[in-house]
Amino acid sequence: MDASRSLRWAVYYVVLAGIATLLGGTLVGGGVVLGIADAYSQLQSGAALSGALTTAAPGLVLAALGVVVWVVGTVTAFVRVFTAAVEEQMRERFDSEKVKSEILSVLDDRLADVERDVSETRRQVSELKREDTADEFQFGEQS
Repeated sequence: MDASRSLRWAVYYVVLAGIATLLGGTLVGGGVVLGIADAYSQLQSGAALSGALTTAAPGLVLAALGVVVWVVGTVTAFVRVFTAAVEEQMRERFDSEKVKSEILSVLDDRLADVERDVSETRRQVSELKREDTADEFQFGEQS
C-alpha cells in the first residue's frame, strides 16, 4: 500500500476514534456534572460515604457508559478501518482482469520464446540438410 493511501486510512481512523472519544468524554463529563462533583463536595464537607455514593450513582453510571462508548467506539473504528483497508488492497492485488492480463502477458512471452526456438531449430535442420546434400554431391562426383 502506498503512503498516500496509508495516510488516508490513518486519518480516517483518527477521525472515527476521535468521534468515539468525543462522545465518551462528553458522557464522562456529563457524569461528573450530574453527580460525581456533588458527591466529591459532600465527601469533603464530611458527609457519609453511603450518602455520597447515592448522590454520585447516576453520574458514575453515565461516566461508565462514557468509558464503554469510548472503548467500543475506538475498537470499532480500528476494525472498520483495518478491514476496509485490507479489502481495498486485496481487490487491487487480486483484480481478476489484472490477473488475466498478467497471465496472458506471460503466456505471450513464453509463446514468443517457443516460436523463436522452433524457428532456430528449423534453420539448423535446414542447414544440416544442405550440408548433407553438399556432402552427397561431393561424394557423387568422386565416384
